[in-house]
Amino acid sequence: MITNMPAGNDPCSADPSQPTLLHTRILSLDVLRGIAVLAALIVSIWVFGGFSIEQQKQLLLQSKGWSYRVFAAIELLLNGKMRALIALVFGVAMILFLTKNGQEGRARAGDIFIKRQLWLILFGLVNAVLFLWTQDILFHLGIMGILIFPFVRLSYRSLLIIAILTTFIFSAKNYWNYADDKKAYHKYLVVTDLEKKFEKDSADKTQKGIVTKKDTLTKLQKQDTGMWVGILASVKSNLKKDDANNKEMRSGNYGKMWNYLLPNIQWWESQWTYRTGVWDFASMIFLGMFLYKIGFFTNRFSRNRYLLIGLMGITIGLLSGWYRLHFQQIALQDYVKYINRYALPYTFLFPLERAVMALAYTSFVLAFLSAGILNGIWKTFAAVGKLALTNYFLQTIICTIFFYGYGMGYYGRLTQWQLYLFAAEVILVQIVFSIIWLRHFNYGPLEWLLRHISSGKWLKKTMPKPSTTEPAITVIS
Repeated sequence: MITNMPAGNDPCSADPSQPTLLHTRILSLDVLRGIAVLAALIVSIWVFGGFSIEQQKQLLLQSKGWSYRVFAAIELLLNGKMRALIALVFGVAMILFLTKNGQEGRARAGDIFIKRQLWLILFGLVNAVLFLWTQDILFHLGIMGILIFPFVRLSYRSLLIIAILTTFIFSAKNYWNYADDKKAYHKYLVVTDLEKKFEKDSADKTQKGIVTKKDTLTKLQKQDTGMWVGILASVKSNLKKDDANNKEMRSGNYGKMWNYLLPNIQWWESQWTYRTGVWDFASMIFLGMFLYKIGFFTNRFSRNRYLLIGLMGITIGLLSGWYRLHFQQIALQDYVKYINRYALPYTFLFPLERAVMALAYTSFVLAFLSAGILNGIWKTFAAVGKLALTNYFLQTIICTIFFYGYGMGYYGRLTQWQLYLFAAEVILVQIVFSIIWLRHFNYGPLEWLLRHISSGKWLKKTMPKPSTTEPAITVIS
């Protein structure tokens, strides 16, 4: 249960290092980490198991049946939201870790934090390049922690402005991508009009008995045509695209699969990072930092206010999600018609959708914790959250061995329902593992390793519980 704070304190001037706040901070953050890591698997299982983008497009086009309803529910409630929740909690944990009593303590925490982020980048590369998880987020958290490090001491007003600004830029990036599609389409129209003119001129000359060389498109004009044709093909659903991918993913050769997946991994951790990922993570990290500085995680709000914020967030998020799926269906049916009719892409509100949904989930958790409701469930999620890094790697190892060809080769062989059943089994294993492990140790094996290599100090194998006056931070936080 969350401890009530002394009345009359300014939430923006509160000292985050106060021992009275620390227990609450650890409990709520661990619960949120646990929820995010476990729920994220329900979405990640699509990628691990081969429930492809093409299959998802088919469900959206059908827009009926239980398979569609379950997919749409997960799309609305979880897809992108768990990554947002992880980034939000990471922002809170950054402040907790870097706020120490005294200048010497702050300098020491800063040094350890930067080392930890560098190691986190390496952990992410191992998870992606060695274990072949094409959508790893540890690398991005490591990068963003270093980039956002100088912003930790900003006021809550400044953090709110930056959070809004980065969210707006994220939406603008989606609009710019759509504007590029519209530009490509208009260039294509110019070329097609020119082709019609060539054909008409050629027909007129033939009728007059004039024999001349037929006009042809320039290399640039052909490129404009090819660009639009490629965009249109990428939007349309084509299940035949899955055949070649399934064949490669079921290959029993690790080296062959490594060569096949490496371009996807490189794109995810390079182009996606600087084009989209920076704004994706930054917007939520700044939001988490802002929320902490206004006392959101220290019971500065009443239970009813948490519930109100949660209900408002869920409502706005679901409406935004409905907008996205509805107009995505229209785009899938006829992208040319969509471009001619609509000024905004169907993804325009997605940054807002994920932000308010993550805020809503956080609000509900804090409300229930303050009320002491479902304590057993929250303790279970907290156990998973304390081993967030270990559980994250464990998900990758289990799923790649089960689905990839060098393991059991079930990639693309399970239905959507079977994938969710497998995800539930993995979640159950992780819950049991986390509870049993924490009966003997306070840290997970990878959490312990990260603490050791970041601080340069050897931790005892018994892994004693940390002092209640020292902020603790796990990697996925």
